[in-house]
Amino acid sequence: MFQKSEIAAAVRHLAGTDRVVVYDLHEDDAPERPNPASPYIRGSAAWWDFVRRRRALDDGENLTLMVSLRGLRSDERLLAVNWGTAFANTFLLIEPTDPWLDLTSSDGIRQATKSHGEETDANRLVRAAYAEWVYWFTSAEGDTESKMATLDMADPESTLWQTLWDRLPRTFSPAAYLSSLTLLTLKEGELFTGGREVARAIVPFLTRLGLPVLYDARHVIRGVRELVNAGLAWVQDPEDNWRVYRGPVEPLPAEVTDERLALMVR
Repeated sequence: MFQKSEIAAAVRHLAGTDRVVVYDLHEDDAPERPNPASPYIRGSAAWWDFVRRRRALDDGENLTLMVSLRGLRSDERLLAVNWGTAFANTFLLIEPTDPWLDLTSSDGIRQATKSHGEETDANRLVRAAYAEWVYWFTSAEGDTESKMATLDMADPESTLWQTLWDRLPRTFSPAAYLSSLTLLTLKEGELFTGGREVARAIVPFLTRLGLPVLYDARHVIRGVRELVNAGLAWVQDPEDNWRVYRGPVEPLPAEVTDERLALMVR
């Protein structure tokens, strides 16, 4: 029978990237939050070891896979991704297809092996068991809610990393970034003004669950362009004597590149 360490190694192989952290806590080791209004949680030694490993990838430099060895409760999902992280929205949570599958225990691994014809290869067993991608969105009422999307891993050459990167544009269109930017500008305009570079507009998309996952920063920069041209925002160009652009009277010229716009200030 496979050991949990072999399963975790197979998960990292399936991930296809070094930017992966495995959530390998048994349910008995799961963190608890006695009071939802308090940031304090009770965590086992296994939980704090996971937090340490997660922190090493919590840099906002790129997206990171977080692969759980079992299906998680909604509250545990949020703790795993959102508690104590600086860039929560860069962690992409992956769970087994079967929400009752538990690859953290000997019994769970044994049952999974039997259900897949006494599979003798850990990589094939793990591939057969995954994957569900869990992501968050903001409802019309302003609540942060989760959705799940099945990732097809049938191709023996596919990896979680590449499959998910192919899926992201189909889940988050350019219009999703523009819609989120518009709401943020109207409700929290101070996030973007006060002499901040336009490039800083990407920060909420890295830190806040419920916003579209930022797989291409150009969607945000181009969203700012549309807001400026519509007259909903303004920018100043330090390369042109701090000229102010604000549509529809003074829209951004088409020849202004995304790179130059990113360096303008608001």
